[in-house]
This record gives sequence, structure tokens and C-alpha cells, in this order.
Amino acid sequence: MGDSNGLAFIFGALLAAGIAYFFLGSNGKTSSPTILATTGPVLHPSEYRKFKLTKKVVLSPNTARYRFELPTPESTLGLPIGRHIQVMVPVNGSPVARSYTPTSTDNDRGYFELVVKTYESGAVSSYLHRMQVGDEVSVRGPRGTFQYKPNMVRALGMVAGGTGITPMYQIIQHILANPEDKTRVSVVFANVSEEDILLREQLELWAADHDQFDIHYVLNNPPAEWTGGVGFVSKEIIQEHLPAPADDVKVLLCGPPPMVKAMGALLGDLGYEAPRVISKPDDQVFKF
Repeated sequence: MGDSNGLAFIFGALLAAGIAYFFLGSNGKTSSPTILATTGPVLHPSEYRKFKLTKKVVLSPNTARYRFELPTPESTLGLPIGRHIQVMVPVNGSPVARSYTPTSTDNDRGYFELVVKTYESGAVSSYLHRMQVGDEVSVRGPRGTFQYKPNMVRALGMVAGGTGITPMYQIIQHILANPEDKTRVSVVFANVSEEDILLREQLELWAADHDQFDIHYVLNNPPAEWTGGVGFVSKEIIQEHLPAPADDVKVLLCGPPPMVKAMGALLGDLGYEAPRVISKPDDQVFKF
């Protein structure tokens, strides 16, 4: 019995060594990103791992939802709520990386999704736009410092601009999927035109189905029949649609840098704690 156990141990060790050699090479270094995990969380904080595009849904002329396959149907990305990932792609022979927040969560097994707006000058977003099903990107994470925890505050205010809705969407989805999380969520979502409003259908379904969630849209160029906010997000809009400053209130900001800077100043004038240049998780006003 002891001899058979010893042989099994030796065989297992040799097998593990062979697998390590296969993935790492004889010099112990990876020559290219690769997925090592096959079940459970697959993200690695420093090592880029490859994921295959399996589905692409066009949401608007310049925005699409990209679904990437995880190693097994039961695998999870392993991304804490509120964190983001770094996506690396080759551009003119050199690696270029950008940060994105998946709109999926670890409740979604076997895949993760990104909603990305393509910018003419955006190296990574343009690469994603050109991707075909079967193509791969390299990803690492988690990145960032903020992590949402159920009932961490009584009320959560959010101001998002354009694709800045994606980290908010991830958090909202997590809150509303948990019956034990009683956090009140209020969102001000600013865009240039009505066609630019990302994820609108799902956001409005949530607002209709959940009393603890509401959303207010603001457009720079609204259509004639528009009944939402017009122009830029103002002090009056914040006062009307976000929770008032209190110890059990937090406000999250994400969007174009000029907008985030302006919102931070407005919130400071209204009595919220002035945001830092680089936000920390415990700040009352946190900038993604």
C-alpha cells in the first residue's frame, strides 16, 4: 500500500512538472499570454491571459457588446464588484493596453462581456471593433481600488458620462440581484444625444422593477420631445436626483475627465467631501 502511494506521488509530481514545462518553457518564462486555470476564477493580477471572442452584438453605430469565452462553462472571471480589467492588444506591432469594466459579473459563468464605444483615435477600441468571432485578446486583473460590498452605505449616488456607465452598471446589477442588499441607488447619466445612451433598455427595466433604483438622463442635444435633463449636469440636477450629503452616502463618478473634474467641484460646493486627485476606497466621492 505504501509503495503504490509512493509511486502515485512520483507520477503526479512528474506530470505536474511536465505541465509546468509545457506552459512555461525550459527557461521558466512565458513566451505568450496563456490561460492556466480551468475552473473557478481565471484572472491573474499581473499575467496577461488570452480569451476568445465568441459573440459580438452591435448596440449602436459605434458601440458593441463583446462576449469572451472562459476556459470552461463553470469558470468565473474572478473580478470583485467595482474593479476593472486591463485589455491588451497588438497595435502596429506593439502591445497597447486600456482599462474596461465588464458589464457581466461572476454570476455569469463561462464568459464575460464588455460594452465598448469605438473612438476614431482609440487604439484598443478600434481593434475590438475590427475583431471577428474566434479572435483573441489578452486580459489581466483585477485592477483598481474600489470594491463594492452589500449595504456598505444607505444610499449610493452615481454620475456617469457616456461609457462611464459600465462600472455603474456592474454595481447596480449586483445590488439588484441581491434581495438582502437594501442600498438605494440613484443615477444621473449624461450623454450627447439620445442615440448615445448605452444599456438603456436594461437600465429602464431595472428602474421599473425595483423601487430602490432610479435613473435620470441628461442630454446635450436632446430631440424635440425629450422630457429629461438638458445641457450639462448642474447643481440643481444633483440636488434633485442624488442623495443629499450624509455619513451613510457615497457618490461614484465615471466619464470623460473634464466632466469628472467638474462634477467633483460641484459636489464639493454642495457639501459632499471634496474628491481627491486620486480616489481612495473610503472616500465619500470616488472617481473611477
